[in-house]
Formats: sequence, C-alpha cells, structure tokens
Amino acid sequence: MALVFLSQGKALANEVPGGTTTINGDNIVLEAPVKAGQSEANETQAPKEELGQNDSVSLRSRMAVAPATQAQTLAVYRMYNANSGEHFYTKNSYERDSLKNIGWNYEGVGWQAPESGSPVYRLYNPNSGEHFYTLSAYERDDLRKHGWNYESISFNSAANTGIPVYRVYNPNSGWHHYTLISYERDSLVKAGWRNEGVAWYAANNGQTNNDNYRLLGVRNYDQYALGAPSGCEGAALLQALQYKGKITNWGLVQFLNTIPKSTDGSPNSGFVGSPFVEASNVYSAIYPGPLSNWAKKYDTNVQNISGTSVDGLINEVKNGNPVVVWVTINFQPVRWGAWPFGSAVNNNHAVTLDGFNKSSNQVHVSDSISGSYWLNRATFETIYNARKYAVAVR
Repeated sequence: MALVFLSQGKALANEVPGGTTTINGDNIVLEAPVKAGQSEANETQAPKEELGQNDSVSLRSRMAVAPATQAQTLAVYRMYNANSGEHFYTKNSYERDSLKNIGWNYEGVGWQAPESGSPVYRLYNPNSGEHFYTLSAYERDDLRKHGWNYESISFNSAANTGIPVYRVYNPNSGWHHYTLISYERDSLVKAGWRNEGVAWYAANNGQTNNDNYRLLGVRNYDQYALGAPSGCEGAALLQALQYKGKITNWGLVQFLNTIPKSTDGSPNSGFVGSPFVEASNVYSAIYPGPLSNWAKKYDTNVQNISGTSVDGLINEVKNGNPVVVWVTINFQPVRWGAWPFGSAVNNNHAVTLDGFNKSSNQVHVSDSISGSYWLNRATFETIYNARKYAVAVR
C-alpha cells in the first residue's frame, strides 16, 4: 500500500472509504472524501446557549472601568460562590484571598468606596448563610432582633451625588444582590427579582477581573452573504486580526484574495481550491501552518499553538488574544474522510474563540456560518480535541 500523510506529519497506510484508521488512539471509520458545505450548515443548527445566569460578571462589558486604586477611595472586592449563588463584598484583601482559596470566584473590584462617609453595615444570617448590607441603622437593628449576626461596618457610602449602588431581592431564595450596573439590575428584574432601589452610593466605578469571565467581542463576518462559501478560516483569522487593530479597513473578500494557495492539493501547504467556490470533491481548506504564516504578514505576533489544551486556549483569551480554532460545521460530530493527502475531517470548519465563562462552563465563538454565540465548553472541547488545531493572534 502507498503511504499518505496526516497533517500531524505521521505516515499511515493508505485507507479507502469504509476502511478504518487510528486517530488519537481511536479506531475511526473513514467516509468517502466528500467535503461538506452550505447544505449541511442549512440542515443543522449550532448548539447556541444563553449565557449562564448565575455568573453576573457576564455583564462585565456593561461596567465602566476605573483604576483599582484612587486617592481617598478604597476598592470593594466582589466575590461569587458558584455553589450557593451568593455575591460577597469586602474591602479586606485578606478576606478576599481567603475566600478565593476555598473556591470562591474573584470577580474584581465592584466599586470604589470613599475612605470616609456614611457607614454600610454587614450582617450574617446563620440559617441561610446570606450576608446582607445596609446603610440603615434601623434595618440593621431590626434584623438583629430576628436572629441575624451583626458583623461590622463593611465600607462607607459616598454622598448621594455619587454613583448609585442598586439592591435587588430574589423572592424565591430570599437573598439580595448589589450592583452599580443598571443593566445587571434590569436583567435580574426581568428574571423575577424585585428592584429595591438605591442601597448606597459609590465614589467611583469598579474594575472587573478576567480569571473567570472574559468576552473579547470580535467582529463577525458572514461567509455566505459575502460570497465566500469556503472562506471560514480566512474569516476567522480576519476577525482576530481586526480585533488586534490590523487591516481594519479591509473586507473579507479583499483579505481572502491574498490567501496562500496549496501547490500539492493538501491544506498543509496552503488553501486548496478557491474560498469563493464550494465543491464536494475539493478539500477547500487551509491548516494552521500555512494560515499562521499568512497571518504573520499582517501581525508578527501570531503563533501556531496546535496541540494546546482548551485550558490553554482560554488562557489566551483571558490575556486578550483571540484564537482561530478548527472545529466542524455547527459543531456537529466529527466525520473523517479518506482524502488523497490523508485522513481529514469532511465537515471541517473554523471559528474564532473569543470568550469564556468558567462559572457556567461555557465558551464564546464568532462563527462565520452561525454568528456569535455561547456554547457549552464540553461540546466545544469534544470537537476541538479531535485535531487540536489552533492559531493565536497575540
């Protein structure tokens, strides 16, 4: 039998449709070499999800950001317990770090409180486990009569010319939430929480933390609407490059006209065919090696990070780097085909990974077929791990 090469560079015995080969330690049945395209995209749906409601830093893009340290103000840190759903607020960094060490999520600086001002009291309910914050001494004393423990003055309130911190109440759990983000307040009210008005005032805005959540929000191109039915890898790359401020005045068609072409019919050497043409007998695709070389013409800090785990990809996004990843059309199950250059995924597709939410176990992609959306990390990981092809734009 003749030898062919997979993209990993490993020589394997040539297989035929209906035969089997071993990929990633699994015995894979090979289909006929039929490249999927727009018909499969139309017949399937991407596994889109709403962003997990329990992680309120999902609204971080709505929060105005200010430096964490300013004159005559103190940072109030915001923590989140994914098990109980409680948000906790403290100006004490030791308390913040102690909670991080036992599994709480640090969400950043909720707001800046003045060093002096009206005291905001903190109480604790030993039955429910809730911490409660109030500017009212009357409310503090009334709760103590009902079994709450008074813990301390937690921080101070600015004058009513400051930034309002809103209080909402969940009638189902009996718990409260505090936020200076009006969009967050309104979203919770729509979900059934009760708006209890302004609780106190902040001296300045907060600063979110990227450990548990980040959404870059890269641009989204529609490859079909732009006449590029096979242009997914180019679209994913252009979305990432433009997020980094490169060739922002270019459109997708202009960019795809510069794509390096394969000289031997293999996506390991360049793009096979034309991104503007779809043909089931042509493996119209480009793989990480030639794509990263193409990208370096526009951004010198582009790296082929194929083989990286999903945690590694998320770390790139955490650091503000979108990642081009090779998946399948609408994240459908991987189908391998027997192509002349080696085994390859028949329903190949590429998207830009640009967000994650650890609390709800989700990632976010900009997909040139199905738009921008959140999906379950496990779904993403299953499809990505079939090849682990990825290019980071740093």
